[in-house]
Amino acid sequence: MKIEFLYSKSTGRGKEAEEALAQAIEATEIAAEVTYTEVADSEDAKHKRFLGSPSIRVNGIDVEYGEREPDEYQAGTRYYNTPQGWKPFPHARLIANTIIEQQKRLQG
Repeated sequence: MKIEFLYSKSTGRGKEAEEALAQAIEATEIAAEVTYTEVADSEDAKHKRFLGSPSIRVNGIDVEYGEREPDEYQAGTRYYNTPQGWKPFPHARLIANTIIEQQKRLQG
């Protein structure tokens, strides 16, 4: 499983987002290769289809939007709707669900 963790140069990777990703990988027990990609500015955000910092993709699929990504790209902070309200990082369950969905897709 390939997981891409994209983050803005200005906001950094974010401890909570990295913890949520680690929890999701551990909970799903699926082997994953994580790459970290820094996004420099708004032009780089457009080029990388960056939806804000942080953005996590599993096999190229955004954990929040799936295959229906919006066409608006930005290099600023991204907020996710979590069970605890709006947070600047995704909930581990959201990431885990995407990992599981992508694993099922790979298995056919």
